[in-house]
Amino acid sequence: MMKTISLEVEESIYPNIIGFLRLLPEQSVHVLEDDSDTLSAEERIAVANNQARLQAEDDSEFENWEKENGQV
Repeated sequence: MMKTISLEVEESIYPNIIGFLRLLPEQSVHVLEDDSDTLSAEERIAVANNQARLQAEDDSEFENWEKENGQV
């Protein structure tokens, strides 16, 4: 089961945080940067939609995440 966290960090340490997260195994961590300078308008909409679904406790899109990624 995947969990979502949001972090608000100082701009000066942002690159270090992202760099650290990208060192973690891709099957365990999916980084969705919510930085208007790096995300396209389409990506920002997708992130906002996913966050809204999760806040509404609608995780149906993620139900088979582990099966699809070879984890059972």
